[in-house]
Amino acid sequence: MRKAHKRPPLMRRSSRIFLNDVNAGKATILRDFLRQCRDVTQYFVDLFWQRQDFSADLADLATVHKGRDRFGITTRLAQALAKQAKELCRAAHTHSHRKLRLRRWTTTLYSHFLRLEPFTGPHFDYALCLTGSGAPRLTLPLHSTTHLNALLAAGWTLAKTVRLGWRKGWLWVEIMGEKVRPALKTTGAVVGMDSNYKHGLVFSDGQRTGDAAYETIQGFAKRQKHTHAHIKSLLGHALKHLDWSNIRMLCIEDLKHVKKFLRGTFPRRLNRRLSHWLYDFLAQRLACLCEEHGIRLECKDPAYTSQYCRLCGKWDRRNRRGDEFICVSCGHRDHADANAAHNLAFLGSAGVYGLRSLPKAKPCSKEQSFG
Repeated sequence: MRKAHKRPPLMRRSSRIFLNDVNAGKATILRDFLRQCRDVTQYFVDLFWQRQDFSADLADLATVHKGRDRFGITTRLAQALAKQAKELCRAAHTHSHRKLRLRRWTTTLYSHFLRLEPFTGPHFDYALCLTGSGAPRLTLPLHSTTHLNALLAAGWTLAKTVRLGWRKGWLWVEIMGEKVRPALKTTGAVVGMDSNYKHGLVFSDGQRTGDAAYETIQGFAKRQKHTHAHIKSLLGHALKHLDWSNIRMLCIEDLKHVKKFLRGTFPRRLNRRLSHWLYDFLAQRLACLCEEHGIRLECKDPAYTSQYCRLCGKWDRRNRRGDEFICVSCGHRDHADANAAHNLAFLGSAGVYGLRSLPKAKPCSKEQSFG
């Protein structure tokens, strides 16, 4: 049986609140509950992986009862954890083809187990009431955060789903916000974006941001902590200043395997600095922003985009000279990242994955390149 979703497609965002004001007794009860949920979910993951069951169907009642009897929990909680295990198995089988080993104590609870309501007394903003059905009966007072207030001010509504977690001695709650997903734009320009460790984000429509992060990375000390969180904050603020009004499609580089076979190539100091090139974080943030603005996001092959002349259509490795692009065929000059951004936009307009998919864009041989 599959769950039917008849409501319009929704966007979901989460806001994390740390439970710093919970007393020791409640914290101990909550940690024990999260540990039990982790153990039950891992049991269901092992069970579904052994059966090679990676479908989107809900777990059958016999399997739910098997987990219920083994761990002494309620049927409703076992069914919810089995559903989470099914989703985790599908994701692990799709991406890594390896069985997932749960290490974090996190669980997602629905409206059957809790309710989120305004706090009636002073000093707190919300009260998270765990109402039983397998979960402990607790009331957790919560302080609102700047991020949560910004979501509510932007028109997001609080969902009935809450995620609880414990990691490194900290208990936290993630409150979900929901909003109707806008339709994709039909008017606007196709824009390419080149991600660069040194120059930040360069767009084909002339926008440029994130270049201040390079100087910050160069100033980090060897044993300085929380440097990646600092760069994430800088890039997040930089993305807020972009103009999305005239963009219909955004094409970025597919950098999933950019570091493959490069282990040991660079010195340790350079590797430490290159680790702050957070292209995966940027791709996730761009996906969220494009979803909110109704923009189609596509990933393209980055091969030869900084060496291919967008005017004459000739490829030559000599075209790229550091940060400068000078075509040896027609003499066209441009910044190498800006030229790559224009080529990514061209791939989006042509509807192909990479320049190698074009019949006349194949790299020339060494004899042809040097005449």
